[in-house]
Amino acid sequence: MSERKLYSIFKKKIKEADSNCWVYKIPDFPGCTLRPADFFLLIKGVPYLIEIKSKKGVLTKYQAYCLQDFILAGGEALVYWQGKETLDEFIAKIINKINERR
Repeated sequence: MSERKLYSIFKKKIKEADSNCWVYKIPDFPGCTLRPADFFLLIKGVPYLIEIKSKKGVLTKYQAYCLQDFILAGGEALVYWQGKETLDEFIAKIINKINERR
């Protein structure tokens, strides 16, 4: 399944889990080689930087740096690896992290 399709499914499911969350897909267009991640998520006041990887996807050094930098700035950063867990499990992980922060 493509990352674009995974993003659409994720957005629908996360909105079902919390209808007040905010999801912003970082635009990708020809010529744009440096993107920190696929999208931002703001849920219950907790900012997330999320990267979605297909089964063969690999984090670039720049993405790894941006995700780590986002954590150091006080946010949460996660990578969804297709095939290692379901989207439902990934969303449950996000909700659990939020509950741990409170």
